Amino acid sequence: MAAVDGHSSGRPSFAEMAVAAPQPLPEISVAHRVPKVMDGEIFFQFSKEEINRSAEPFRFSIVIKFLRQRPSLDAIHAFIASRWGLSSIPEVSSMKLPRNVFIRLATEADFVKAMSRESCEVNGVAYRAFHWSPNFNEEHEPSNVPVLILLPGLPPNFYQESFLQIFTALLGRFIRRDNSTRCATRTDGARLCLEMDAAKEPISYFWIGTPGLDTSRKQEIIFETLPAYCGKCRVQGHNSKTCRASKPKQEERNRGRNKEKDESGGNTSSQKEDGEINNPLFFPPETEAAEPVAPCEDEVKTQHGVHDQER
Repeated sequence: MAAVDGHSSGRPSFAEMAVAAPQPLPEISVAHRVPKVMDGEIFFQFSKEEINRSAEPFRFSIVIKFLRQRPSLDAIHAFIASRWGLSSIPEVSSMKLPRNVFIRLATEADFVKAMSRESCEVNGVAYRAFHWSPNFNEEHEPSNVPVLILLPGLPPNFYQESFLQIFTALLGRFIRRDNSTRCATRTDGARLCLEMDAAKEPISYFWIGTPGLDTSRKQEIIFETLPAYCGKCRVQGHNSKTCRASKPKQEERNRGRNKEKDESGGNTSSQKEDGEINNPLFFPPETEAAEPVAPCEDEVKTQHGVHDQER
């Protein structure tokens, strides 16, 4: 009966998770200090060690940012309880921005499950997941994001977690390998989840063994879910080359160049009609005053002949 009821796994039921009372934060004492003033601005300063101690209860916390109007907190809590397979009760709360939700997880195992989910949606509403830290800013999306990668053709003897952590140390922080890799039921490659900095250009391969030797292996890396990241806007979805925020400035510079062309080139429409300028990038040299051009000999003779006939 225990197996049928679903309690053999040790996970709490939805009813147990729903009625659990929230627990107060553990108190952390810091030495009292008076405010400081610099350039008329009041501020308080704390050591890095004090900040780290204050953040300890939240080290397994994540922020999920919904891409459109989010479900209610009750709906999110119920979805997490029934779908995420957590071992303990998470705290789900709202944040300053209405689409952001703060989820405080109690264990590293639950954090790994939450960050490495392939289906990032709640009741059909997609979200992006971020690891919370004391420097988290709701106005900006962090560049460190969970990414699924594939190491195609990696020999199964390297599926051990210790090997995978070594291979991926240059890419980011290892979160976990998928179940097929862990159990070696799929041997066409290893699939794993990392926390990577999307703002940096990643490597595309590495060598196992001395490069170039027949006994060595050149291992390709395939990034399945690495998002584009814009350092200007500090959001995912596009990079600095396709950033719309920079387009108005570029258009303004182009208008300035066109204005300079018009001012230096004068009225080019009549010149184009006369066939004098066919290249729109051609600029005639500026001269202070045009000198009179002497007529050629044939023109002089013709003019003299006309005058002789009139006489």
